[in-house]
Amino acid sequence: MKESYFIDKLLDEGEQEPKKLDLIDDKLSKDDIRALIYEMINKMSEEEMHRLLKDLEEGQIGDRRQCERKDFLRVIDYKVGDNYYRDFIQNISETGLFIKPSKTFSVGQTVSMTFMSPDEQSPFKINGEIVRVHTGGIGIKFKIESQVQRMVLKSYIDMIQG
Repeated sequence: MKESYFIDKLLDEGEQEPKKLDLIDDKLSKDDIRALIYEMINKMSEEEMHRLLKDLEEGQIGDRRQCERKDFLRVIDYKVGDNYYRDFIQNISETGLFIKPSKTFSVGQTVSMTFMSPDEQSPFKINGEIVRVHTGGIGIKFKIESQVQRMVLKSYIDMIQG
């Protein structure tokens, strides 16, 4: 469906604004949604567009975090594919972390991370998936594979927040 046709379809006779749609309406196709977003953006001021772009880049729209993040600047060793890296964690929560990497990665890549235990005596490993990529870094969601991993990670986070 062409954008202009769809927008015209939404306009009531004599009205200057599209009807409000139920955003939960799952009957809208991807193209229809794209057309609505395009129309909304075209009505924004340049300042509003810049703010929207910044929010999108920083992941502020549709923030789905379940746990509070804690600023945490610490080195982490991790592996993506067959390559090993060492970078800094920027923040961490019980569900994931944010790293400022030295290399570019893609959403969906698997990451194997090695953390030092709070007593700095024994390392523990946790896998994750890159779920967010932007200029400031990458967001990684932990893939907890056992109750033991969950408890060790929770103790680690509690130590940081304590």
